[in-house]
Amino acid sequence: MRLRTTDISARTIGGETIVLDLPNSQYFAITGVGSRVFELLGEDRTLDDLVTTVVAEYEVDETTARRDVLAFVDRLHQARLLA
Repeated sequence: MRLRTTDISARTIGGETIVLDLPNSQYFAITGVGSRVFELLGEDRTLDDLVTTVVAEYEVDETTARRDVLAFVDRLHQARLLA
């Protein structure tokens, strides 16, 4: 999975990622671990890749990381931000 690269604009400022979905006139604010996962999705990644990185970089167990990453990715998918 990967972020849609056309018609969205994203910037991280002070630990918060601001995403503009230009065609749909939607604005998203992403904080915390979500900003890191969003960054990782700039390249094609599997769910396992994302979970492994989150577990390695944050103090979280694999079960919690998998649940949270899956929920976050699902929200990105619902918002049509994934290619």
